[in-house]
Amino acid sequence: MIDKSLFQFPRIRRQLMVLSLLSFIQAAAIVAQAIGLSQALVAIWQLRKISALLMPMLVFFSAFILRQLMDVAKNQAATHYADENITRLRPLIQQQYFRLGPAYLHRTGTGSAVTVVIDGLDQVKTYIQTVLPKVTDMIFVPLLTLIYVFYENWVSGIVLFIMLPLIFFFMAILGLAARAKSNQQYADFTQLNNSFVDTILGLPTLKMLGVSDQYEDQIYSVSERFRQKTMSVIKVALTSTFALDFFTTLAIAIIAVFLGYRLIDGSIVLYPALVSLILAPEFFLPIRQFGDDYHATLNGKNALQQVNDLLATPVPPVAQAIDWAGWGADSQLTLTSVDFHYPDAAADTLALHDIHLQAAGMANIAIIGRSGSGKSTLMNLLAGFNQPQQGARITLDGQPLTSFNQPQWQDSVSYIPQDPYIFSATIAANIRFYVPDASDAAVQQAARQAGLTDWLAALPAGLDTMIGEGQRGISGGQAQRIAVARVLLDHHRRILLFDEPTAHLDIETEYELKQTLLPLFQDHLVIFATHRLHWLTAMDQIIVLEHGRISEQGTLAQLRGTGGALDRLVAEMGGKQDAHFAEN
Repeated sequence: MIDKSLFQFPRIRRQLMVLSLLSFIQAAAIVAQAIGLSQALVAIWQLRKISALLMPMLVFFSAFILRQLMDVAKNQAATHYADENITRLRPLIQQQYFRLGPAYLHRTGTGSAVTVVIDGLDQVKTYIQTVLPKVTDMIFVPLLTLIYVFYENWVSGIVLFIMLPLIFFFMAILGLAARAKSNQQYADFTQLNNSFVDTILGLPTLKMLGVSDQYEDQIYSVSERFRQKTMSVIKVALTSTFALDFFTTLAIAIIAVFLGYRLIDGSIVLYPALVSLILAPEFFLPIRQFGDDYHATLNGKNALQQVNDLLATPVPPVAQAIDWAGWGADSQLTLTSVDFHYPDAAADTLALHDIHLQAAGMANIAIIGRSGSGKSTLMNLLAGFNQPQQGARITLDGQPLTSFNQPQWQDSVSYIPQDPYIFSATIAANIRFYVPDASDAAVQQAARQAGLTDWLAALPAGLDTMIGEGQRGISGGQAQRIAVARVLLDHHRRILLFDEPTAHLDIETEYELKQTLLPLFQDHLVIFATHRLHWLTAMDQIIVLEHGRISEQGTLAQLRGTGGALDRLVAEMGGKQDAHFAEN
């Protein structure tokens, strides 16, 4: 139940000292409560005057109030400490995701990130505020009650002492079983989140293709598997609770029988027998509560482990800063013997292998290939999200780079993916993504150049219209135009990376967007990953990827009609999507 990483939290020693002090006082109050109640019952049994009950009852009620106050104080202290740590962890997790980049997020799943940042941290909070006071209670309450029971009646103390390791043994056995079941359940919960988020994000595309109904069975299958795993965890939890209750009840019954026999034969008087019998359930209560809460906090422990693993994930190293003024007409980029391997792939499987690539000046370079050929992987590498294997040689204007995770390079790059992210803000604020302090006139000019004029004219609030999640919906073409406007607004970024930006657009919308982009290509280095052939006629250089390797590269005139990789790709596509490509 206790994760060792808890002891690495800031101020944990001080927190444990405070909780230990409160648990010690509460344990003393429990003993005093038993003493007062026992003395009052003995006085009643002996038919003593009412005045003889005043002091025992005063002790009982005072101890009872003190016990409840200590319980409230512990809960408040633990909750405050949990809130402090969640407030500390949340920005650390968000910063770590930003440092690891979109390549890591793509590998682990968006749903997993949502689980960690939202549900996971809530579960960690529950875990912290539950486990810390329960641990201190389990130490001090049994200890003080056992000492006092030994003092009053050593036979009952021995019974309690013997039953304690037996209960711990069964707690450990059932706890291991519950942990294994809970780990499986948490993994399925993460998978369910990934599946749900991916389905929601892709639902418009699925509906457009008419295959959304096919995913009902998949969602049901994942949900049903999670339900079954949850029920198996509950079964183990119920078994554990039954075992704890059985052994604690058995121990209390044994003590009651021993005390009854000793009272009959006169070897013990009523007060020590009564106080021992009252304290016996109190002795086992923290252990039972600890065992019950163990199952309730397993998800929190798993979430904390996931948070620790995330924070311990090595961040891609930032390449050393270089003396570079930015990309210009005379700039050159060279990649030689560049390999890339995904961490979760087989050791001998390379996503990119022996990549040789040169780019100079304001060239327009197309990267084309089948789905899964490595286009997006190469684009992520050029953006600095993926790190090349050792042995890669990269030079930028004659200066060596270890990777593209380099401040000066990334400050010169605009990256436009298939689905540009639209923030829940105004259209103007979305366009200002790269240049937050841009003037209204500059934003309007960028929007006009991106072809947004007609759409904005139809909106009552124009550039001040709220879009994004929970706001006005926009089409894929409009999202891409906003991404283009971002690029047009930022004049110092001369390197444009396009990762299949028109993959989800219909051909008419794509053609309109193409007319907007082509003038932008003239004074930028453009690296354009696509599977649409008609873009190749606007490119100075074409790189054909097959299975993570460059199978051929050159101009369109050099590659067409040679029977090479590009011709094979055109033949497979049959020219259906790009009728005018054949005419060129």
